[in-house]
Amino acid sequence: MASISLTGSFQPMRDTLERIAGIGRNPENVLKAVGHIVLTSTRHRIEQEVDPQGQPFKPLNPQYALTKEGPGILRGPNFNAGLYGSLTAQASGPVLRWGSNKVYAAVHQFGAVIKPKNAKQLSFEMGGSLFHRGSVTVPARPYLAFTSEDREDVLTELEGFLRRAMRPR
Repeated sequence: MASISLTGSFQPMRDTLERIAGIGRNPENVLKAVGHIVLTSTRHRIEQEVDPQGQPFKPLNPQYALTKEGPGILRGPNFNAGLYGSLTAQASGPVLRWGSNKVYAAVHQFGAVIKPKNAKQLSFEMGGSLFHRGSVTVPARPYLAFTSEDREDVLTELEGFLRRAMRPR
């Protein structure tokens, strides 16, 4: 049998493997970078008014659009207000959460039928007119998702973390 024996210090290799393993043991820094990626792509979709599959958002009710504050759909008077401005990404240990804490965020993501709780009808003003309705349907306008483009960007970011971990020190 042919064999090769290696002698000497394997400490540089051990150190490198330890740095790589450290990424898995404490992924918070990687997840913070991933959070930035998904937050950026979520904001970009809202700016483009498309869902995660690239389909246009359902249009606003024309009456509502007459007096809506701010540009476009899911955006308030400026980019720091409303749903768009509320988007955050937070990494803690092995968990990444991103989205909005606005009470209406899920309504926009999944759609909803809004019904009165303590009255026979909803009463609201829209486009300068007063309306009374038994219910109002808000169409789903999904904005949160982990897309194939996000996956590619995340893999590129992870490769960067691994490349840095493998650099000789």
